Amino acid sequence: MPLFGKGRSSAVFNAILSLKVNEALIITKAEWKPKYPPTKIVTRIEQRFKMKFIRGALPDRSGWAVKRIK
Repeated sequence: MPLFGKGRSSAVFNAILSLKVNEALIITKAEWKPKYPPTKIVTRIEQRFKMKFIRGALPDRSGWAVKRIK
């Protein structure tokens, strides 16, 4: 994972931001500590950086998947 950036960016934020088109990232619940889901970060990235993602919970509810589509 890339290093932390300035401000409020986290390792997950930087990992999602660095995804290439058709690349995916899986985030497990064991890795995720905040009370809000990581899909909220994806929404902020879409609005700010004009990227498009498919995101949601994994079928077994053990985490989330994020895939960049544009």
